[in-house]
Amino acid sequence: MGKTISINLVGKEEFEDVMRVFARCTDDYLFLFDLDKDEYIISEKALEKFDLPDNHFSNAGEVLEKIIYPEDMPGLTENLAQLRSGESQEHDLEYRWVDRNGKIVWISCRGVVIQDSTKEEETKLLIGRVTEIGSKRKADNVTGLFAERQLQLDLERLKKEGKQGKGILLRIGVDNFKEINERYGMETGDVVLKMIAECMKQVAEGNNCYRLDGDEFVMLLDEVDEQKARKKYHRTRILIEEQRRVQGYQNFYTISAGVVGFCYDDADFEKLCTYSEFALGIAKKNGKNCSYIFSMEDYEEYLKSIKIQEKLRYSVNHGFEGFEVYYQPIVSLKSGQVVGAEALLRFSSREYGMLSPGIFIPVLEESGLIIPVGEWVYRTAMRQTMEWQKVMPRFRININLSFIQICKSDVVSGIMASIEELGIEPSTVLFEFTESGMISYDDSVQRLLDVLNENEVKIALDDFGTGYSSLAYLQNLKVNLLKLDRGFTAKAVVNDFDYNLIGHIVDMAHSVGLQVCFEGIETEEELQKLRKLEPDYIQGFYYGRPVDKDTFYEDNLKRFEA
Repeated sequence: MGKTISINLVGKEEFEDVMRVFARCTDDYLFLFDLDKDEYIISEKALEKFDLPDNHFSNAGEVLEKIIYPEDMPGLTENLAQLRSGESQEHDLEYRWVDRNGKIVWISCRGVVIQDSTKEEETKLLIGRVTEIGSKRKADNVTGLFAERQLQLDLERLKKEGKQGKGILLRIGVDNFKEINERYGMETGDVVLKMIAECMKQVAEGNNCYRLDGDEFVMLLDEVDEQKARKKYHRTRILIEEQRRVQGYQNFYTISAGVVGFCYDDADFEKLCTYSEFALGIAKKNGKNCSYIFSMEDYEEYLKSIKIQEKLRYSVNHGFEGFEVYYQPIVSLKSGQVVGAEALLRFSSREYGMLSPGIFIPVLEESGLIIPVGEWVYRTAMRQTMEWQKVMPRFRININLSFIQICKSDVVSGIMASIEELGIEPSTVLFEFTESGMISYDDSVQRLLDVLNENEVKIALDDFGTGYSSLAYLQNLKVNLLKLDRGFTAKAVVNDFDYNLIGHIVDMAHSVGLQVCFEGIETEEELQKLRKLEPDYIQGFYYGRPVDKDTFYEDNLKRFEA
């Protein structure tokens, strides 16, 4: 137990004056807590962040309890009891406060108990400081650059000083930094960060550079436009490549960059960070080792996709509300009759109306929601097909599978369980895969193909001819059907080379036992010219657009009723 300090303290008003002076010299909040009278004084700037009635208030325990994180209150209460009883004279705790926006703020609160001997009856006072330990640092010891907090302070200072004109935030990120740390260790990672920082400083030419969290950096550029900022990124990239060459290419990495322009007079740090993070993300998404100039239009589209994702997630969790399976007829060229349909997913909501699949399908895939939605589609389509098979026994259904479903879920078990549970004839079910997706197939894809083939479930290769297919490749996949999309067939109607090429593809497919379906047939002229190439099936608007199940039945199957 430490010795109690006893001093003659100036009045509390004088103490507040002293606090104001010291508050200008530190980012901490200074405080005085009268433990006997339950009275509290804290630096006035604490009022900007925390919901306190004033910087000097009574009923301190009750007031502070409102801003202290509930789970941390028991530990603080116990410590204060020890201070009041004299069991302890020092306060040193790390716990959480809650700011005005409801966000948690970790603080370090340190102080010492003194006896105020200015009055006849001595009073125990806890005097100390509160530090936000969760706040970001101002400098980075690894690279020697300023850190994100200093970037914020610099922008705020320039804005307050009334700086005019345009600035650029050039945000740079290492594309594969995680691999460097994992393969070579964190020391090597630090060397890479230092080298990038040095290259950036050379290119910055007096402009400030900052290191953000992880593997990201920022140049704050003045009196340049977006294209000049882009050139600085390219110069940085070249310098890094030269350094890697000098070091003997000991490791490999590239950098990407996002470029954001702004006006100093309305600069908003949080928005600039958000915009630059988005811009860097797009650069990486575009293939890495490149730069992207921020576009508000692209950003708003991104925000829209986030909202759409939220709507899709809600729908999945509420019985797939808003989802519907449409069906487009598939016609046998030989008989001219509808023999099946392709199941196509549609989505509509009160807010967005009927969304294009080109908008919501990528969102489903990126979010992983394609897994539950895909299962719902193939079960719904199989169940509907069984109803239609009552009037057309060999009616076939084509169902699209995403490679997200294949690689990130046990879709093969789900498919076979559904076929067995519903009792549908496996040979009347066909799953379509895009050729571009098949190029990089792995063991999970091969397992699915093997199981489908073993159980006589049919397989089609969609968009054939747009990728890198070969005869050996087709043999390994053991597909049953090739589908040529409209991008291919439409050109064949007006171009002799494409027409002859498609003819050879059909002949090739038939020679190895594969069937062929032409997609996107829209006119009588297209049909008459392409039918001479003798595909097995035709699909397109000429025979029917994708429609709901009731319309499909009325237009294509009702006449087969007994």
